Amino acid sequence: MENGCLRVETLGPLRAFAERREIPLGPPKQRAVFAVLTLRTNSVVSRDDLIDCIWGESPPATAAGSLHTYVSGLRRALAGLGEPLTSSGSGYALQLGPGQLDIGVVERLAARARTSRAHQNPAAAVTAFDEALACWHPGSALSGLPGPFAAEHRTWASDLRLRLLMERAELLLELKQPASVAHELRGQIPDNPYHEQLRALLMTALDRSGRTADALAQYHDLRNLLAQDLGIDPSAELQTLYASILADNTGTRTTPIRPAAPTMAVGPVRPAQLPRGVGGFVGRVPSVRQVLDAARTASADGGVEALSPQIVMIVGVGGVGKTALAVQCAHLLAAAYPDGQLYVNLRGFDPKHPASSPADALHHLLTSVNAGTIPADQEERVALWRSIVRDRSMLIVLDNAESADQVEDLLPGGGPSFTVVTSRNRLSGLAVRYAARRVTLAPFSAEESMHLLSDSIGSARVGAEPSAARRLADLCDHLPLALRIASEQVTAGPRSRIADLVADLEDVRRRLDALQIPDDELYSVRGVLSWSYARLDAGAAHAFRTLGLFPGVAIRVEAAAALLDVPLSAAAAALRTLAAQHLVETTGSTYRMHDLTRIYAEEVSRSGETPDSRRRTLERVLRWYVGTLAPDGQDAGIELPFTLDGEARHEPLRFDDQRELVAWCAQEWDNIAPLVRTAQRIGCHEQAWQLAYLLFDYFYAAGKAREWVDTLRIGMRSAELTGNRRAQAVLLNHLSVALSRLGQNGAAVHQLRRGLRLLEDLGDDVLRTSLLGNLASTLRGAKDYAVALSYARAALDLARRIGSEYYAAGCLDVLCELHAELGEFEESLRCGRRGLAAARRCRNVLLEANILINLGVAEHGRGNAERARRHLQDALSLCESSGDHYHEALALFGLAKVHRTESARQAAHDLANRALRLLKDLEAEEVADVTDFLHGLGAGSGPAPEEDSVLRAG
Repeated sequence: MENGCLRVETLGPLRAFAERREIPLGPPKQRAVFAVLTLRTNSVVSRDDLIDCIWGESPPATAAGSLHTYVSGLRRALAGLGEPLTSSGSGYALQLGPGQLDIGVVERLAARARTSRAHQNPAAAVTAFDEALACWHPGSALSGLPGPFAAEHRTWASDLRLRLLMERAELLLELKQPASVAHELRGQIPDNPYHEQLRALLMTALDRSGRTADALAQYHDLRNLLAQDLGIDPSAELQTLYASILADNTGTRTTPIRPAAPTMAVGPVRPAQLPRGVGGFVGRVPSVRQVLDAARTASADGGVEALSPQIVMIVGVGGVGKTALAVQCAHLLAAAYPDGQLYVNLRGFDPKHPASSPADALHHLLTSVNAGTIPADQEERVALWRSIVRDRSMLIVLDNAESADQVEDLLPGGGPSFTVVTSRNRLSGLAVRYAARRVTLAPFSAEESMHLLSDSIGSARVGAEPSAARRLADLCDHLPLALRIASEQVTAGPRSRIADLVADLEDVRRRLDALQIPDDELYSVRGVLSWSYARLDAGAAHAFRTLGLFPGVAIRVEAAAALLDVPLSAAAAALRTLAAQHLVETTGSTYRMHDLTRIYAEEVSRSGETPDSRRRTLERVLRWYVGTLAPDGQDAGIELPFTLDGEARHEPLRFDDQRELVAWCAQEWDNIAPLVRTAQRIGCHEQAWQLAYLLFDYFYAAGKAREWVDTLRIGMRSAELTGNRRAQAVLLNHLSVALSRLGQNGAAVHQLRRGLRLLEDLGDDVLRTSLLGNLASTLRGAKDYAVALSYARAALDLARRIGSEYYAAGCLDVLCELHAELGEFEESLRCGRRGLAAARRCRNVLLEANILINLGVAEHGRGNAERARRHLQDALSLCESSGDHYHEALALFGLAKVHRTESARQAAHDLANRALRLLKDLEAEEVADVTDFLHGLGAGSGPAPEEDSVLRAG
């Protein structure tokens, strides 16, 4: 079924139809998501905007997950309609044609009515207006749907209907049908009691129907309401109409009096207030295109859309280049707005001046358009401004806005003008109330940064020091302001080389000092950040300082809750507040501070938080990571060598299986690595060694042997400082595996023997079993098979005695591999099958994959290629799904050997090449074996000799 059969109604309860069948759109919030996507049809709506529209300024921590669920539900509801709901990296879009949405139909009918009226055909115009008004259905627009977006749409739809009714009423008065006008408009008064144009139309219709007393009564009713509720009188125009009716002066005009145009100064000057653009404007091609496209869309929209202000918001962190982009785009657009360009610096984040009040900004705007006497009253200024700009085509730039409230009164009420707003705030209110388009500026790309440096410093100097220039861009966080300051430091300061400035910036403690122009607060990265920080309330400021202590790259809401020591919902709210000010940015399910922002946050945390508070903060988040990484001992069959905090205030994450844990560690590694180092640095030695221990499954799968060794040595140092011999033995056990991966079997054996000595009087048979099993595996790698067998059997006996199925599976895995390498394939298969069953009962996919590889080796050794291929393929599937790249490579290598034996040389070559790429990334010792294998294939050698058919599994 094609998308063309989809039809959506929003001018009443939300309903969607596929031909004549109504589509069930699900629960209220899911329906609200559909409403937003429908009313912003054919445009990508970001996830953040959707959350703002549905939940408002204080969404729950679960909002992002709920949004995903709602979109999935809508996709199911729309199944079979040609996939009208699409997703992209930035959000979702619903594709609808002009006739598929009731508002689009209304817009076309209203345009047709106005065209007929302009062509002196009022009867045809009334018919078109009747058809447009028939699109409304009983009940308020989007009735029953939650969220600020639905509420704003209800107001907008009501205002639109009233405007169309009044245009229709004017036509009926021209057609001399005042009685029907009076009947229609009287019913609108209770919902619009202060609407003067509506009263004027009703008074005119009543008067022309011969009901002069009723017409005068309408005026008295309005005058009393305005006086009692607002303390004002009716407008001069309405008073004039009243006086003419009172004097029985009916019939002198065919339509009610409209408000007169504001008095203009003699010889008005066309405003052209745009500041000069930034010299050497760099990059920003996609962002420029977004702004220009928004302007083109605004100018193309007629009729209904012109009733709403046309707005684009350019938002981002201080110093990211919002004003530069706004001014650049404004100059490009200036010719399209013949009535002039206005520019107001609202000083929302200015360190030297208070933020401009809306009243002051309106005074500037009204003066700029040559208004006559400017009212003292704020509401009167707003009314005068909107009246003047309503029919003008102007470009308005509102720069450096502090909030949506500061901007709202400055927006045109409608018409052809186009407004550009810049702010460090997300301005969610404008996005929700006026469907303002948001352009979020990120720091420059590496290419844009180099372009700016070349323009500012000179391409010859940058070309002479390209690596230093790239490092300078990184240290400046690719922030345009920082890059321009750095360029000035190089060209005008005492440093003769880019590398000299880079050396200064490498010192984190001095970086913010270096990125400033002396005696100019406007050109200081610290200053720019401090203005944003100063605007935060006490709670948000504390959250900012605290997040600055987190040593990782990006933080999850759950980890932030532990860091801030608050419930999940409060942590999510704090992060969203900081994101709204662009002091953190959202990246999927995490929040990230740019490096310069983090340095500033750390700086203010040293003055705003006590040393004890800072340590407790880090200790909380370290305990949360330990709790998250720690498996459920009963499920995994593994006894932890330490006791978890049973009274943890912050619930750790839980994973369904080992694969999820490994995948999460891969995502979190850039956080976990600095956390381990931080734990040792601040003296949280228990957490340091525990984290190093708990990363076994991740490193065993991911393979990063050198990083594993480094991490274990940090943990080992902490274990030694605590005097915990059991912890030391545990880490030595893991260190042996990491060293074996690097081919350092002698060093691995040494560490295992150290571990066994540490256990001599501790009576820990569980750990002793593990050490003996790993010693057997390491000696196998050193080809000391006889001794390896004795240790493997001793380890298996001990595992059975302590009743550990996990360790028994591991020992059987070692025996399977040993017997395969000795050519004892039947015994290898016997051990491997028992080990495989035990591993599956433990639900340990890493161990299961390793045993499957060894079974494949044994079957291959017996000459059973089909069974070997099946085992290796099963292992490969497990590894690919769990992220176990090391054993994925071994499974590929095993399959390559099977194909080589069968003379499928091209398949063998392709498989071995895939294995080689993985092993090189992991810096694994098997690189040499695979390289030799590929050389053998290239030399056209025959089938592999028997000893080459044996794969050394991990």
